[in-house]
Amino acid sequence: MTYAMAPFDLHRPASLDEALALAKAHPGALYLAGGTDLVVNLRKRLHEPRHVIQLRNIPELHGITEVGDALHIGALVTMDRLAVDETVTRRLPVLAEAAGLVAGPTIRRMATVGGNICLDTRCRYYNQSFFWRQANDFCLKKDGDVCHVAPGGSFCWAAFSGDTPPVLLALDAQLDLAGPEGARTVSLADFYGSDGRWSVGDAPGGLRPGELLLRVRVPLGGEAWRGVYEKLRVRDSIDYPLVGVALLVRWREGAARTIEDVRLALTAVNPRPELVPGLEALRGQPLDVAAVDVLMKAANRTGKPMRTTVADPTYRRAMIGALVEKACLRLAPELQPALDQRARWA
Repeated sequence: MTYAMAPFDLHRPASLDEALALAKAHPGALYLAGGTDLVVNLRKRLHEPRHVIQLRNIPELHGITEVGDALHIGALVTMDRLAVDETVTRRLPVLAEAAGLVAGPTIRRMATVGGNICLDTRCRYYNQSFFWRQANDFCLKKDGDVCHVAPGGSFCWAAFSGDTPPVLLALDAQLDLAGPEGARTVSLADFYGSDGRWSVGDAPGGLRPGELLLRVRVPLGGEAWRGVYEKLRVRDSIDYPLVGVALLVRWREGAARTIEDVRLALTAVNPRPELVPGLEALRGQPLDVAAVDVLMKAANRTGKPMRTTVADPTYRRAMIGALVEKACLRLAPELQPALDQRARWA
């Protein structure tokens, strides 16, 4: 159930300088991009800002352009455009695939790249109405002092659930930020914090007060990677992921299916998107059943699904490995007979 939003003043700046000046003049103001997540949270009184700054009319936040050896994607580019843009689909098809799996068509026409990167972390105890949360004595992320997912600690397990960030993480993306104190560029890997209370972490990587995400820089060397994005959700047409897996492989020249490098990233099973470590041993090896097992085990060590969604954590953990195996099969379909034989003997 949702209720009326708390009243606020809506500002519509026409330039970046005007937006940053408004943020500096009104501490605590929130930026509004597509609004597909923020407006819902405003109606649940998860945020009660006195000022909201709409970004739609700022030219610098739009557009997809090649600049040198990188693709610059404006923060206000919609998921719908990202999924079908000719340059993206040709040079970074795995990113287009992830964007095309965000929610449903109507949401994708509004949801933005910047919003997907800065998505607030989610939890079954947090994404509720004010009255529901009040009856449950609130939670550590909002107005309370106990994490109902893990009551014995002081850590918030609310999960990050953006679909494009694991792909961007594997592609070494960087973010251009601007704020009242100036502009800077940070790597996406340094942008997120480990505690679910802060969707984009804190200093030095996360957003500072009044700071705004301008664009994403994706190295076009990433087009040498062959990648896929797999997603598990309750309703395929609309829901956030329960588990998301981005697998990227760069093949060694002259040796079919021999791995030069591999990257695996997860979403929806940790408070931030996570790049799976410890895959260096796979370099120079074929993508065979043994390599699939290494990838599955490494992903299961990295993913830490908790009771943050309607799905059981044990099921979600099992599905991490299942999605990794499915992703491997899409990159190397010839693995199917060997995996089928292993399944018969399991």
